[in-house]
Amino acid sequence: MKQLAGKPFVLLGVHGLGYTPAKLKAVVEKEKLNWRSVSSRDIANEWSARGTPTYYVIDPGGMIRFKWVGYPGMKTLDAALEGLLKEVEESAKKTP
Repeated sequence: MKQLAGKPFVLLGVHGLGYTPAKLKAVVEKEKLNWRSVSSRDIANEWSARGTPTYYVIDPGGMIRFKWVGYPGMKTLDAALEGLLKEVEESAKKTP
């Protein structure tokens, strides 16, 4: 994921367990997660996160483009991000 730093998307992990910030930080460090993660029952309910964690990919316009309950695996994640970045790049070429 580090090689995609600065690219026009957000990967967000939403955890509905309501961890304290310290507990979430410990989980992020233990699992070596390098994307944004939040732990909030309210956010999980509002975003319809039906499992923990639920992953979202958000495009440059703020739209949720992909959603997975549980870790989708690197192949799935890479394919989704590759497609989204290609689409954003092509769209930028069309904009004068």
